[in-house]
Order: sequence, then structure tokens, then C-alpha cells
Amino acid sequence: MRNAASVVRHFSRLGLCSLLGLTLAGCDRPAEPVASLEVASRSVQSGALSRNGAWAVVGSGYQGGSLWALDTDERRYDWNHKADSLTLITSASFSPEGNFALTTDERTLVLWNRQIGRAEQYWSSPSEILASDLGPEGEHALLGLADHRASVYNVRRGGIIRNLHHSDRVSAVSLSADGTRALTGSDEGTSTLWNLETGDPIVSQQHDSPVQCVAMSPDGRKLLSAARYERPRLWSAEGDLIWELPLPEERVKRGTQVTVARFSDDGDWLLTGQPSGRVDLWDLQRRAVVYSWQLPKRKAFHPTAVAVMDLAFTDNPDVYRALSSDGFVHDLTY
Repeated sequence: MRNAASVVRHFSRLGLCSLLGLTLAGCDRPAEPVASLEVASRSVQSGALSRNGAWAVVGSGYQGGSLWALDTDERRYDWNHKADSLTLITSASFSPEGNFALTTDERTLVLWNRQIGRAEQYWSSPSEILASDLGPEGEHALLGLADHRASVYNVRRGGIIRNLHHSDRVSAVSLSADGTRALTGSDEGTSTLWNLETGDPIVSQQHDSPVQCVAMSPDGRKLLSAARYERPRLWSAEGDLIWELPLPEERVKRGTQVTVARFSDDGDWLLTGQPSGRVDLWDLQRRAVVYSWQLPKRKAFHPTAVAVMDLAFTDNPDVYRALSSDGFVHDLTY
């Protein structure tokens, strides 16, 4: 359901900033969502938004997996890996065009046809699955595994196509929109760009702490890698450092993390999310943060912050979407 009260609060806030003649960057406190849809009554363990923000896969420990149509506020299908029990989904992703989705539990991956709501393939993984991303039309999936490798998996026919080796757990993965390049992040602190046609590494970035988030622009030309105690790095497909996101130094030392990131289709904008519930919109040409939001807690007095699970640009250039760990999809605008 949409939260009308938050709409009122949002426009009141924007009006106050305008009256005071403040610039957007001058509003110190992050803004609140303009609308919120409840997609789980309790916490969400995993989830994903489609590239255009129109669909969400939600993994709830209390209500199982589900597919949501966000533009019509509908829970379309229940998606569990067994018919008689709820699945604790550990990761989820959509294919770039949004027609297919992948859900995983600890050792199982399932390919879903989003248009008819049914599972098309079930497969077992040779190792614990830590992260996943789905390629065009659901042909291939990239899995980050606990046995120190990322695997390109044929989710139509089964079987591993390529193994991309690290020396520690692979906790973050991202595929280019055409499925020809992969970006992986490992607990050893390395983030590597791979050519999937040859299986060879192209370039790498070495961090001083485990890499927890990677993201790639749809054309594969801009890359982001984020480690726990460092500022997130934006770098090129040639390995050149473009920019470090200027998070406050004191927060970086305390382990402020960017745990989810999404590039716009043209690669000029970037959304980032943190476990604190903060969402930032970055202009990568101006190298500046344009606007920030703070996702609200379900219960304001609860001591645990709400984490950002996924982010998306939408077909409306003024609206962005965020999936939160306490079971809401929020609409963000400014």
C-alpha cells in the first residue's frame, strides 16, 4: 500500500527548502520517500528490482519468495523452490530486459519466467552461493561462490561454462547488459573485470579489505567496487581510477559501506545504498552527489537501521526505487 502520510511529509519538506532559498545540496537532512509499498510484513533477507524498477523479487524468511508488480502494487506470484515449504532466498536478480529472474538458496538456483510466473529450470550448485546476476533473456547466470570462484552457469541446459578464480570467497558479482563481461569482488580484496568469451582477466583493482559490492554500467565501460573500510572506487574498463566517492572519512573508518549500487542506462548517473538506509544519487559527469534520501524504519524506536537491499532507475526520470530490509519498496524523487 502507498503511504499517503509520507507524501505529505515529503512535499512539506521540499516546500520548506524552497522557501528558505536553499539549494538541494544545502538541505542537510536526507529526504524521505514520497510513497511506500509494503511487500513483506517483516524483514526481507534478499531481493532484487528489475532494471526499470517495475518488478521486484522479494525473499522473506516469514513469507517466502514472491514476485511483485510495482506499478500496480500487486503480489503476482509466490516463488518458492519447493511446493510445500517456504524458501529462504539468499540472492535474486533479473535479466537485463526483465523477462526472467533468478533466485538462489544456499545450493540451489531457479530460473523463473516472469511473464507467466513459472519456474523453467532448477539446478544445484557445487558450492554455497554468495551472490548472483542473470544475463540477457536468462541464458546464463554468474554465481559468486564460497569455494573461491565465480562460475558462469548455463541456466537453460545446466552446467558450468567458465570458472573465474580468486583466492578467497567471491561475495559480489555483476554482468554487463550483453553478458560478455563480468565483474567479481572477493574477500581477498580483489575486484576483477573478466572477458567471458575467453575467460581471461582484463584488469583488477586491489583493495585493503574484502570487496562487498561491485557494479557495472550496462555498456561495461564504468565499474564500481566497494570495500568495507575504503571509499568506493569508480574505475574504467581499462583499469584507470576515475573517482573515489567522497564519503566522509570518519564514517569510512567506522566501516560505512556501500552495499548496493546501480548505474543509469547511459552510465552518467549512479545510485548507491548503505546498511544505514541512506540512498545517494551521484552525477558522474559533475562528480557530485545530487540528492540523498533516508529510508524510514518500520518502527521508529527500533534500534536496528533499515538496510538498502536494491535500487533502480525507472521509466519516469524523476522517480527512483529502493527495496528496504524491513519489507518496503520506496519511491524516491526530488
